[in-house]
Amino acid sequence: MGKKSCLDTGVITLLYSKDPPSSIINLFRAIKEKKIEAHIVSPIMSEVFYHICNLNGKVAAETIIATFLNTYPIKLVNLNQTLIIKAGTLKCQHYHLLSYNDCFSIAYALNKKLILHTTEKNLGKAIPNLKLKSYIF
Repeated sequence: MGKKSCLDTGVITLLYSKDPPSSIINLFRAIKEKKIEAHIVSPIMSEVFYHICNLNGKVAAETIIATFLNTYPIKLVNLNQTLIIKAGTLKCQHYHLLSYNDCFSIAYALNKKLILHTTEKNLGKAIPNLKLKSYIF
């Protein structure tokens, strides 16, 4: 396995957009080839489902989620006490900037010292010690 990374909702949703950016296609190619070990905190998948469902309907969202999880060697991460407390602390500190799911992904990336692949802007300035790979679309 290659570099360990954490993925947020935006990068997964972009993969299934009408015209995904080449940087997103390259990211998921590297994941499929196991050059990048991708971790996703489980609530993120519900948010991905929601966004795809809003754009393409429930059946499409179900199919895309199943296909995604069967196509890519993703490590789904369950919530535990340490992650819940770290995410809650981040939400208290940055309630105006971060969603709960952002907090889960950031907390996990910080705890495990992973690179967070995100479409969010301004995280690097707000969260010290967070390793980021940002995608512009």
